[in-house]
Amino acid sequence: MSDKAVPQDPFGLAGVPDHRDYAQRLAELLERGTTQPPLAVLSAEEAYTAAELLGQYAQLDPTAALNQLAATLAGRLYARLGT
Repeated sequence: MSDKAVPQDPFGLAGVPDHRDYAQRLAELLERGTTQPPLAVLSAEEAYTAAELLGQYAQLDPTAALNQLAATLAGRLYARLGT
């Protein structure tokens, strides 16, 4: 067994200093995701639940950067689910 720990921050988000930088980093990851082939990591039920929660969060403050990203991601999940 190796002593090396599995990285807990594979997307480089742990060291982001504030919400604005975090939103920017998430936007970059979201854009990168549009150029890579999709990989199924959630069941349809999990994806639908995540989309619902993201949509509810997005409605709390539709003009905030994180909320806009949540809305975008929810829309993408719904589109892939065909709903």
